[in-house]
Amino acid sequence: MSGVGILRRLVTRFSGGFALALHDIPPQRLAEFVEGMWPAQPVPLEELVQRRKQGKSSFGLFAITVDDGVGDNVRALAQLFRARAWPATFYLPTQYLDIGEPMAFQWWSRLKPLLPHKKLELKSGIVDLSGPGALEELFRNLEQMWHRRPLESYLPMTLELAEIVARETGMIKAELQGPGPISWGEVAQLSRDDLIRFESHGVSHTAMSALTEEELVFELRHSQEVVAEHTGRPCRHLCYPFGSPLSIGALAPKLERRFYDSAVTMSLGSVDAADPWLLPRIPLYPKNSVLFARMKVLLKCTVLNPSAADGHAPGAKITGGEIEGHDMDHA
Repeated sequence: MSGVGILRRLVTRFSGGFALALHDIPPQRLAEFVEGMWPAQPVPLEELVQRRKQGKSSFGLFAITVDDGVGDNVRALAQLFRARAWPATFYLPTQYLDIGEPMAFQWWSRLKPLLPHKKLELKSGIVDLSGPGALEELFRNLEQMWHRRPLESYLPMTLELAEIVARETGMIKAELQGPGPISWGEVAQLSRDDLIRFESHGVSHTAMSALTEEELVFELRHSQEVVAEHTGRPCRHLCYPFGSPLSIGALAPKLERRFYDSAVTMSLGSVDAADPWLLPRIPLYPKNSVLFARMKVLLKCTVLNPSAADGHAPGAKITGGEIEGHDMDHA
């Protein structure tokens, strides 16, 4: 038996059930990842959640989840899922679909390569991008804010940077915004297929640890109601914005139980012994190889790994632009 075949069998035999966390990814790359998990089989997220709550094993099973609701991404992946008969869940930040404006981290991904390497005068103060490593330092500071602070603490600065880039490059706002969200009409149409599910990613994609209890309840309840209204189905599952322990906080999981059957994070691990309202996932990105994807599942979800079920590490912290114990691209 080849090394690849052995690894496949190990993934299925020794890995508990898991959920893949995906963002903007080409359909062909995702197909390679899913096929690379064989003989493990994709099942609806709801099935994994119910097995977890009933104490049943989910060995050999995994769920496909996709965050953020970017229109081109959802359309392309939905075609793939329907063609292959693969069940999948898309998590939608409802305000993004309502207004069509990019979220702060989406603005940043477009602005970063276009920002001028000089001192910039902002309303909040001087930002000096002239030195080596200055741009990466700004990114790390923004990343810290995304995971800890309310939207109003970083969105105005982000929009100011967009205005500067527009002036420097001559680009118009629409060019800087990038691809827009899936439309609610398309969500309604896609929801007619039982393979495709849409669930909540909150309203504003703000770190829930930065919100008051009143704001949290609004994010949980309003997003749930809006998604249910447009899909014609109950909205019973949530994806925490950014998904790190720092961005989730202590209050959100307690409140979330009142509204949802599960909530997923960006911490790594198997769902089998995890808290249903702090479910870990396995994030994969286009740059990852299929071999890397298999190894990631085996190392993070194996029953032989005592930390595999620990999907929510309270001591996680941000260092060097990453969340320790947490895997992310933009999350």
